Amino acid sequence: MVGFYFALFLMLTSAWLLGEGLHRLRQPALVGQLLAGVVIGPSLLNLVQPTADLAAVEGVALFFIMLLTGLTVDPSKLVAAGKRGALVSCISFAIPFLAAVAVSEWFGIGAASSLTIGLTVSITAVPVNTMILMELGLFDTDLGATVIAAGVIDDIISFVALSLILLLAGGSASSDWSVATEVVTIAIFLVAVLACEHFVRHNLERVKRWTDDLERGLGAPGSYFALLVAAAVGVSLLAAWAGLQLVIGAFFAGLVLSELAGPTRLGEASSVVRGATYGFFGPIAFAYIGTEFIFGSVAAVPFLVLSLLAVALASKFLGGYVGARISRFSSNQSLIIGSLMNSRGFVELVIATTAYQLGLIDQGIFSVVVGVGILTTIISPIATRRFMQRTTESGSPQGATSRSQTL
Repeated sequence: MVGFYFALFLMLTSAWLLGEGLHRLRQPALVGQLLAGVVIGPSLLNLVQPTADLAAVEGVALFFIMLLTGLTVDPSKLVAAGKRGALVSCISFAIPFLAAVAVSEWFGIGAASSLTIGLTVSITAVPVNTMILMELGLFDTDLGATVIAAGVIDDIISFVALSLILLLAGGSASSDWSVATEVVTIAIFLVAVLACEHFVRHNLERVKRWTDDLERGLGAPGSYFALLVAAAVGVSLLAAWAGLQLVIGAFFAGLVLSELAGPTRLGEASSVVRGATYGFFGPIAFAYIGTEFIFGSVAAVPFLVLSLLAVALASKFLGGYVGARISRFSSNQSLIIGSLMNSRGFVELVIATTAYQLGLIDQGIFSVVVGVGILTTIISPIATRRFMQRTTESGSPQGATSRSQTL
């Protein structure tokens, strides 16, 4: 137990030091937090190794990051960004997927492994983008809503695609039935959540009276916040039942609860979650991702790593940029979106770990996928800040999109 807390101490301290250092250099703090994990992890100092206990803490951390995302985002903006997000998601998913599969097969990697690599390269990390957007002041904009919507859609597509890859690898009728069932349950969950959000949004007065009565009936300190978190966990469990990740459920829970809570209570709850996320959960989550990077495994296949890294960066950026331009964002805003779509992380690691456990990829390919994901996640916020500086210098608004541009 002492070793566990010592690992948390090292992760939190190193993440804070490097995060603060990068922030003073006008770079996003999460880049320093990721690098902290690489430094103290097996790749360099080997002071902290990924363990089941730390992975559990990371899961809780990512839950609160996604809950904060849902609580903070304006549901009306997210709904308005739905068409744009879907377009950006589909294009920024398809281009890197096809490109990575082609490169993998060129290196002689089998079909199932190539498809898995293509899938991991195509994913966008919503928790990472949430922190980047908040840190750069872009979260509460049409651009930010589009990026978040695109990331959530990416995650949903990725888990359905993994099921299809397993079907192709197994080729059994039972697998066919399992995939069909999973697609149906995911659809049921999404329709139910959107129906709840629609009902709440169009019955705010009635909902406000109900929540007022509920709050008056709670006497113990912190009861309302505990009830909110319990509800979020419940929705997340329903998402897991439907075949999605718990953290995706946390996002949708936050989205619905943000309107149920009302502005005053929402402000109080968001303040608590934001403080815990920025001060503890965020640094721990990103430092842990850094510890999962194994330099030795990546160094053994340098040409494959460099090729996939180049393809991952270029194709994902191109897909995000093209999707944003088609969605009628400006050129500078599209550059920002293209760079943000390159962030990867938790969902990619979940997909890679699942594929490794099921035998779709071996240890070497797993390490390559993790390495490429971490490197692109480090590069993404740095590139985003550069494009933001370019936007500022050109005199166009940062991340703002006029209402006339909304599809």
